[in-house]
Amino acid sequence: MSEKERITINDIARLAGVGKSTVSRYLNNGSISAKTRAKLDAVVKEYDYEPNRFAQSLKKTSSGMIGVVVPTFASFALTEMMRGMDDVNQGDFFLTSNTYHDAKRQVEAVKQLAQQNVDGIVVMTAVLQQVSVPVVVQGQRSRHFETVNVDNQHAGELLVPLIANVQPTDVLLLGVDPSSDYNVGQTRFNAIIQALDNNMQRLYTTFDRTETAEIMRNYLATHTSPKYIIAATDTIALGALAALQEQHIAVPANTKIVAFDNTPAAEIVTPGLSTVSFDYFALGQWLYRRLKDLSQAEPVLTDPLLRGELVRRSSW
Repeated sequence: MSEKERITINDIARLAGVGKSTVSRYLNNGSISAKTRAKLDAVVKEYDYEPNRFAQSLKKTSSGMIGVVVPTFASFALTEMMRGMDDVNQGDFFLTSNTYHDAKRQVEAVKQLAQQNVDGIVVMTAVLQQVSVPVVVQGQRSRHFETVNVDNQHAGELLVPLIANVQPTDVLLLGVDPSSDYNVGQTRFNAIIQALDNNMQRLYTTFDRTETAEIMRNYLATHTSPKYIIAATDTIALGALAALQEQHIAVPANTKIVAFDNTPAAEIVTPGLSTVSFDYFALGQWLYRRLKDLSQAEPVLTDPLLRGELVRRSSW
């Protein structure tokens, strides 16, 4: 048999001199002797055999597959979380669905993944219905699902000292509508709103840098430039920065900006962006471990929150 030809379980059994049932136990991590496992390892390696994950999932309790639902691939935070999940991966295969910030697609993706017999689903956005497999949600607090999130409340508290001696009306909160993302649109700002007695300015935008730049241009056409901008994310802050620079409004001399996330762009942009940094790689590790924990008879982890830290650069 040529090494380039695709072999079957029957071929593996014949080449290793064992029964088909022994090969099945081997592929499903069942109990076999060390000597037999070594022979099967050699055959599998020599012929580069890759079992069909979907076929296997129909025959055993654990499919070895985990569903991942993301709102977009164009996100530093999500990319880092997925890297973190893979870093602690225990041999699972990730089935990832990009839902493009569409709520209906999010619900459908969760339902479809559950029907693929995955062992569990990590949802990096809101989820709106129950399914028959374990689900861990990142990004939003939930009464119905296990969650793993950054501590947005604490992140906002880190910025309160920056506005201790400013006029509230000189501050612009630039973020998304809380109805679309409560944690980013509201929880991150709670401590700041309280410190300013809710007398600051507020402007809603999207998570898109280009759209934010356009919204900020329109704002500047009818308003005096704010002295302080607190943006819900680095990407939003970069959109605002672009609009300010087009109007020759100097940062930080005329307007100071601070944000959340500490993406790579925050460090290389001019001026460097002050921002609250979260270790999204570690958060991804937590997500995977939390999901695996749910498969235990007595889960031990409970809705962890990852705290951030303020990174001061020249924009504030």
